[in-house]
This record gives sequence, structure tokens and C-alpha cells, in this order.
Amino acid sequence: MLKATAIPVLFALLAFVCPFCADAKVSSGKILLTGENSVGFLTKFAVSANVEGSLGVELIIPADTGMYTDERSLRLSLYNKDRSAWQKITKKNTLCKDKVKYSKKRIPIIFNVETRKIANGEKKSYWVASVSTQLEASKEDMYWYVAIDDCSLEQVYHSIKDAPEMEYKYTILNGGLHHSADELGMNKLHFVQIILSSTLLLWVSIKIGRAVFSSKQVHIALLVIGAAILCDILSGISELLHSSIYSVNGFGSYSFDCLASHFEAQCDALVALVLLLVGAGWTLPGDIVVKDGNNLSMLGSHSFLQKTVAGFSKPVSLIKSRNPAAIMIYLLLLSHAGLAQWGRTFDDEFDTYHSLEHLPGKVLMWIRFLFGFIFLLASSSVRNSGRCPYALQRFFQKFQIVGVGWFCALPFVAWYTSTMMHPHQKHFFLATGAALVQSISLCSLVWLMTADVDASPYHKLSTLQVANSSSIALSSSGLGNAGGSNVFKLGKTKICMD
Repeated sequence: MLKATAIPVLFALLAFVCPFCADAKVSSGKILLTGENSVGFLTKFAVSANVEGSLGVELIIPADTGMYTDERSLRLSLYNKDRSAWQKITKKNTLCKDKVKYSKKRIPIIFNVETRKIANGEKKSYWVASVSTQLEASKEDMYWYVAIDDCSLEQVYHSIKDAPEMEYKYTILNGGLHHSADELGMNKLHFVQIILSSTLLLWVSIKIGRAVFSSKQVHIALLVIGAAILCDILSGISELLHSSIYSVNGFGSYSFDCLASHFEAQCDALVALVLLLVGAGWTLPGDIVVKDGNNLSMLGSHSFLQKTVAGFSKPVSLIKSRNPAAIMIYLLLLSHAGLAQWGRTFDDEFDTYHSLEHLPGKVLMWIRFLFGFIFLLASSSVRNSGRCPYALQRFFQKFQIVGVGWFCALPFVAWYTSTMMHPHQKHFFLATGAALVQSISLCSLVWLMTADVDASPYHKLSTLQVANSSSIALSSSGLGNAGGSNVFKLGKTKICMD
């Protein structure tokens, strides 16, 4: 068990000590300027305080696709927060000439014809323009935005032959480092996160092992929490590997960064699932949880919200039904996966899953509020049912604090980061805040579900149905019913599912 849990830590250590040998951030793509889109964004990059950065851009146009016939107004423009730069020029219905006046520096772009060898060894002609410049040092970390513009396109029509699509490749240095200033320190953050989560996973594994050997029963919520912790570890490892590869080749690994986003998303989804289901009385006896909607009469008889809250206490029984709770469970898992992938379309260099700078992050925050509201209703209905023992009420009181804190803390961190922090501080602050919220929540859930004093009221009641059942009918799939509970049997170990 110890060796298995130590594997994530070894991977993290390997990624952490990987040598940082790249000279600069490197990226490439294509850009087409038109009358409607005369300013094209290339990248943003933060330069550390008191450090001079550098930028090199190469533009290429295959000669057989045309040539940029009038490059007199073609410029490489640099903006920074000193001139309120990017926030103003991204406004719609603003002319190019009004946008570029906020630029810190504008450099002419001049094309010259060159002959280069292509893959099959043949020679081909290209129009090539190379531009290099220094990013001046500042007393604090400075975010730079790089764009290409041609304001004449708004005044005179140019065909695509006269202003063809350009291939670009740029290289940026942050002094002697290629990492942007807002990425410095991220490796240490992920490493600490992995160590903490690995310790939690080891503890959960020990508790599960003890439960298997002593009572032959394992609470399903503990297994889900263990899966959430594992996703958190894998997310940190993936991000460390991406960062290490980024240090070598200047653009990292899209696959590892994508995996980091999806593991982080599923960790969030599993934590939310545990909070919702346990809060609704998952695996508790039927006389404690919502019965015939009596605990939620204020929501209206047989209302959608009432059925949803009541259904969360029996998710396995309703998973194939049309109960709103089953639909919500599917929505919870799929929406997090979809938002993680959607977020990749906005920034594919480093994970920005929780960022309010993009629409997916905003949608995620509203989903958090929705499920947080359902959690509060469900847990309150069980706690205030009049049939909940005093010891269990204390458990649910603490559980509500953890749940409400988790559902509300990250939206607050994301909002504060988006509105109060400087651009170069946003990524690190948001990542730190998200990691802190997740770690505290996972530690709290592990404590509540494994600590002898606090967990015992919930465990005793939730496993009582299985423990007192003289017979358990098991189907060929391993699922059966014990006093109204779905049970999964793994060898001699019983896992109560509902």
C-alpha cells in the first residue's frame, strides 16, 4: 500500500527536478488581417520585475499564395498595463487607429523574399519578415500583449491576394527564463499539493483497509473521496510534467495540460457528488431522510426541486429512472468534463479551468452556486427532519460548513482574482486559491468520514441496515437489496450503495 501511494510522489519529484533548459517561450500559428479584423492578437507574456525581456517574431507568406502588397501600415504593436492597454482595445466597434494609440511600442514589418528548402528537399520561395525588440524592465512584474495590425485595411479594400494569411512564430524571454512571470512558483505549488494529497490518499487507504479486515464493510462515500484525491494527485502530476516539457521545448505538452484540466474537473465533480449525496442522507435509514416530501413541504408538493432533493438520498436506485436527481448526477459529471475541454479553446498553454476571464469559468461558477443551493436544501432537510439523532445533527452541522464553504469559496476566489488582482498576478493567485480550497475541503471530508468521534454517528446509522440484515440477496452483477439498500459485494466485503 505504501509503495503504491508513493508512486505519484516519485513522479512529481521527477518532474520537479527536471532541468529548465529552454531559452524562451516558443509558439506558432496563422493570422489573417482583414477590414473587419485589422488587429490580430498573438500572445500575452509577463516579465518579472527589474528584468528586461525580449521578443522575436517571424512572419512567413508562401510566395505562391500572394504577397503583402502594401506593408506601409503593417506593424507589430506592444501593449502593457501602464497604458490601460489591452482592456481598451478589445472593446468592439473601436477603430484600429483608436486602438493603436494605446500601444507602448509599434515596429514596422517589412517583407523580403527568401528561398528555403521544404520537406522533400525542393526549394520554395517565401516572403519573410523578422522583427525583434526588447521589453523594457519595470519596477514590478509587467504583462505585455503582442499584436499585429494594419489600420489601412479599414480604409482601403485589399483582396486576400494582396493581404494574405501569414504564418507566424514568436520567441519570448523573461530575462534568462522562458517562463512567464505569472508561472514562476507554480511547480512548487503543484509539488506541495501532490505531497499533501498523497498523504491523504495513504490515510484513506489505511482506513479502507482497516474497515475491510475488521467489519467487512466499506462506506461508498469513502471510496468516492479516495477517487477525488487520486484525481487531484494526477492533475498536479500532469501539470508538473507539462511545465517540465515546456521548459525543454518552449511550448510544453498539450496532452498533459489537457489531462491536468480534466483530472481537476473530475476531482471537483466527485467532491460535489459526495457533498450532495451525503448531505441528502445517502445510505441513511429511510425514517431519517426525506420521506414523501415531508421535510421539504415548503417547496411545494411533488415539485421538481423536492423530487431532486429527495432523490439524491437514493442515487443508485434512481440512476436508470427519470428522477431529476439522476439527471442532475449525469449533468454534474458531464458538465465538468465539457467545461474543462471548452476552456482549452481559450488558453492551451497552461490550465485555466477556473478562470473568470473566459465563459467556461463563468458557467462553472454558476453551476457551483446551483448545486450549492441544492446541497443546502438537502442537508437542512435531513438535519431538521425531527427524526435525526442529536449526534448525527452535529455531524451534519460540520458537514454543512464544509459543503457551503467548498461551493462558495472558489467562486469568491475567482471573482476576487478577476476584479482585484493585477494581470500578472491572476494565474498564480487563482491556482493557489483553488488548490488551497480543494486541499482544505478534501482534508475536512477525510476527517469527517474517518475520524472516530465525528464520523461514527454517520457510519453507525448508514451501515446499520447491512449489519443487521440476516440475508442479502445478490444478483449476478453483485448488486442486491438489504433492508431497502443496494449492496455491492466484493469477496466478503459489503459496500452499501444506497
